[in-house]
Amino acid sequence: MPHHSAEQNAVVNERLAALSAMSFDELAALSSVTSEDLVLAGKKHTLSVWHDILESGEHRIVVQLYKHGILGVGQMLAEGFVIDSRNERRGLTQEEWDPFS
Repeated sequence: MPHHSAEQNAVVNERLAALSAMSFDELAALSSVTSEDLVLAGKKHTLSVWHDILESGEHRIVVQLYKHGILGVGQMLAEGFVIDSRNERRGLTQEEWDPFS
């Protein structure tokens, strides 16, 4: 498993905390993906927030930090959760994580 810096973890956890504080209606209104470029420790990273609707009707929210590397091979860090219309949240199953690993 790749090592992630405290700064990388902090960026992902801060964005995840902000999203976790949002209501179902606010999260449901998110676009399918938003991304921004960041420079951490002198290296280019892309921070993305992914939102999609699972077959169950639940909404999957994932914060993903990608550290750009040589020849397009980089390092990824992702955290997320699933929320339903009753505002109940849970972690992602392995199958739900697969597209982000």
